Amino acid sequence: MIDLYLCHGHVYVWNASAACELREQHRIVGTFVGALPRLPRQNVRLGRPLQLMPEETTLLLNKGIARLLDGSIPPKTGEEDLQAITEHRKQSFREQSEMCKNDRKRKLHEMASVIAKGRAAKRKKLAQKAKPAEEGSSSVSNNDVTSSSWDQPEEEKEPSLSVEEMKELEARLDKTTGYNEQAFLVQILTEQVTEEPQEAVPWNYPTTDREALRCQVFQDLWEKGYFLTSGGKFGGDFLVYPGDPFRYHSFYIAVCQHRTENMEALDIVRLGRLGSNVKKTVLLCSECESGEITYTSLQWTGMN
Repeated sequence: MIDLYLCHGHVYVWNASAACELREQHRIVGTFVGALPRLPRQNVRLGRPLQLMPEETTLLLNKGIARLLDGSIPPKTGEEDLQAITEHRKQSFREQSEMCKNDRKRKLHEMASVIAKGRAAKRKKLAQKAKPAEEGSSSVSNNDVTSSSWDQPEEEKEPSLSVEEMKELEARLDKTTGYNEQAFLVQILTEQVTEEPQEAVPWNYPTTDREALRCQVFQDLWEKGYFLTSGGKFGGDFLVYPGDPFRYHSFYIAVCQHRTENMEALDIVRLGRLGSNVKKTVLLCSECESGEITYTSLQWTGMN
């Protein structure tokens, strides 16, 4: 039984294995809305929690695959649990400090040539300052003799750090202890840490005829073996995939339309042209009198 958490009207999946199970075994995709631990300040790739659509939640509850728990109230913890959590955070800080040191060592090896060039330039500058200014007058013949050597200067070797210098720099990094604990990531516990049983909460969806139709269409397409995601970006209710969205493009744009609801010709043209532009087939999904879902496909063929 997979645990789903209801928080402020949205349903989330926090457990990583549960999110994998939903996708691999039950064809439930969802949307990741959390930040990655190592890349928290970007929104290109997201991580847990996995947010589910209301239709996905309804399907999982009706099929008995998952249960819905209250995620808005934090669980009660005792003194021993608080000590365990505090120790866990301290251990996490120590591990992150060690990772930070390793990253700095790796950066040190990458910048070794730049550091060596800087040190060589500094030594050269100090040597020029210390050189006595007694070379003011010299014989013309000497200048003529050595002019050829100045015309063809020898190639200087690229400076590099010795093994002893690298060990010295790494030793300085090992002595670094000025890490600020408040600047590191803090792991937030998202599941019950104790074995205290939790009671399931009711799921009040669908509440309208349109929401009920969306749930019926979603379940019918899901039972036919398709993957479904939100279709809001393409002007529909769902995007329908023949396989995992990581491997396939969507074939259909599902638009839920009640059988008694009128539809203007302009809307039909709009949906047909939309599907043609994005190279997908628009499906008009409605419920017939027998309760089955019927599908009408729209394809823009133009005029001859």
